[in-house]
Amino acid sequence: MNNLVNWQIRNENPEHWSLENGVLTLQVQEGNIFGAGSADVDNIFVHPVSSADYSTEVTVQLDPNRAFEQAGLGIYWDNDNYIKVSKEMFMGERSLVFVVEQNGQPQIKERLLFSESSVSVKFVKQGGKVSAHFRPLEKQQWQEVITFDSLVGSEQGVMLYTFSGSKATPNFAKFSGFSLSDV
Repeated sequence: MNNLVNWQIRNENPEHWSLENGVLTLQVQEGNIFGAGSADVDNIFVHPVSSADYSTEVTVQLDPNRAFEQAGLGIYWDNDNYIKVSKEMFMGERSLVFVVEQNGQPQIKERLLFSESSVSVKFVKQGGKVSAHFRPLEKQQWQEVITFDSLVGSEQGVMLYTFSGSKATPNFAKFSGFSLSDV
């Protein structure tokens, strides 16, 4: 992630992000797109996809402290239709949370307790299915968590995001090692 040439930044607030030495640092933004009727959130980074079948991955570093404070990787159709994996403070515990939201109806597909600061996450979208993977350390094998049906229609792209932060007590997430390739 050495430049942002192909990225679209939804609701850009340039004071809350920086890109240095291949690392995207984002202040965790207030708000969340979880559920119908949710408001837009600043600084959702969307990279278009060129194929129906692809693999995308990124390393996320975040120590979430507030309820539902999160950073992650997603496949983005719109605010009411997406698939995401978050490094998140969920129900009082640092977790990896896998969510599919369709027509404004979110479903938590899987939750894993995960206290480490950094994690690599990956989606493979192929043949109408999406598989979600993670690995705690870059040298370890990918661990598949779940496979499920993709949403219908053409997605806008893959997204990097932060949600449920606080201006009063700002926290920061770092994204590195982003890749997107056809499969």
